[in-house]
Amino acid sequence: MIFDTFEYLRLFIVFVPQIFIVGLFSFLIFKILKRNANRSSLMLSGFYFAGSLGFAMNGIAVLIAFYSPGEFIAILYFLATYLIIISFAFVIVFILSLLKLKYVFTLKKAFAIILAYGIVWLLLHLFPGGVTYSENWVPVYSFPLFLAANILFTLSFTIPVIYYSIRLRKTFTDATLKRKLSMFLIGITILIFLIYGVLLYNTWQEPTFKTLWGLSAIILLFSSGLLIYYGIGRDL
Repeated sequence: MIFDTFEYLRLFIVFVPQIFIVGLFSFLIFKILKRNANRSSLMLSGFYFAGSLGFAMNGIAVLIAFYSPGEFIAILYFLATYLIIISFAFVIVFILSLLKLKYVFTLKKAFAIILAYGIVWLLLHLFPGGVTYSENWVPVYSFPLFLAANILFTLSFTIPVIYYSIRLRKTFTDATLKRKLSMFLIGITILIFLIYGVLLYNTWQEPTFKTLWGLSAIILLFSSGLLIYYGIGRDL
């Protein structure tokens, strides 16, 4: 099979950076758990683990789609998207653990939040006619799915994270800790922006936007991962 220059460029933009992100996230998991394997570090590691596994599957799906398109790719895309979305549940649990709500926020409640988050997003992904695939097995979201996903993500992640982040900031009095918290919150804000962008990326089939967003998303994801780690994750 002969690929033109554009196809090679698209393969590089999508596949190579995502594998790099997998490596970065895996390294951050090692650094966090090596330092301390407490509840907060486990929750943050859960975010990096679910995210890295999702991106690994997505990268593999893209690579297979170039050489041997088939229905199996749809399964990989589904799992990749689902894992990346689920990773954000760990961020909420991580922020709650930082608030040290030991008597209100137990491990059972932490797992209950993650489980509930997973079930709701699973039901959304099984929305009839919500996801179709192009000739090259690239996922395409319908507008109703795009709208429902935006509403769900706003209610289940954006609003809770903003609310609990404000509460968390009030507990910090030291200037250095506040500065680190600000780095962490900037990283979280970038992640929120990324999800909205990915939902639009899978819905709006405009070539120029998809190319520009593909490049921008990798930079933003790399930045957010480091900001979250160096903001708070390194000091767990």
